[in-house]
Amino acid sequence: MASIELDIWRGEWGLASIDLECLKVLTYMKFIGVPVKVREVSNPFFTPKGTLPVVRDGRKVLTNFEEVVDYLKTLHYSTDLHLNTKQAAEASAFTQYLKDKLYPAYQYCWWVDEKNYGDLTRPTYAKALQLPFNFYYPSRYQNAAKDMIEALFGEHADLREIERTAFLEAEKCLKTLSDRLGESEYFFGNRPTSFDAVVFAYLAPLVKAPFPNPTLANHVKAINNLSRFVARISQKNFRNVTDEYNKQNAKKKSAGTQSESEIANFPNQTRNKILAALFAAIAMTGFAVANGMFQDMKEFQHSQDYSEMFENEEDN
Repeated sequence: MASIELDIWRGEWGLASIDLECLKVLTYMKFIGVPVKVREVSNPFFTPKGTLPVVRDGRKVLTNFEEVVDYLKTLHYSTDLHLNTKQAAEASAFTQYLKDKLYPAYQYCWWVDEKNYGDLTRPTYAKALQLPFNFYYPSRYQNAAKDMIEALFGEHADLREIERTAFLEAEKCLKTLSDRLGESEYFFGNRPTSFDAVVFAYLAPLVKAPFPNPTLANHVKAINNLSRFVARISQKNFRNVTDEYNKQNAKKKSAGTQSESEIANFPNQTRNKILAALFAAIAMTGFAVANGMFQDMKEFQHSQDYSEMFENEEDN
């Protein structure tokens, strides 16, 4: 069969992708060993929903994890065939539990916390995007996260109270996961399942991303068996990505924390921020016009081809 194509957000910090949903699909495909051509995409505008990931197999187009799992079953690819009825029901219940209890805290950490958003999330996604989309999509995703948080906790709720409540629920969820995993390699024995891919996608970014406000990340890092779970899957399935990041990180440390040119350019940083804000306003105005003009075309336009950023690694 021809290779399936998978478009994802780029990787960072030793992650194969910075995005939760992309990481779910990519990890699952690694588990089952399906032939796949992975591409890091810098413009999701012409994707079916303006989001990533996107999976294409001929004319078949899939845009979320559940669709991918069900479709691959029709091609006789699945990690869950060894689960009995009780285990399958448990995996389904745990998946919903993560969505109810961990996902709100995850979204708050990435998109609603102003320190994390301003210093980490926005610049990371902006770096992954082309102009002018790097001024549009981070704000769009932040607004969607804020809408979800408001729907769950109330429009006028105090953010500090929301954070406390969301993180408390997430901490309970993480403890439940830890108790269920125990000393096993995976959640249902010594073989990975789709549920393991989901858990890894939640936890790996929290473990690896350098959050300015690391409250939620610290909860994960403090649980030893969950941290080891992330490390095992990273080493076994994304070794090249992890090794390359460690190599580059070591080079940066050996070169020092700040170059002479960075010190010399420090007085210009305020000016650059002002110019960036001005350009953002202009770009957003132009994009709004373009968005209106091309909206009717969007349903008929496939995502443009991008140069392949890295080859799919073989499972180790």
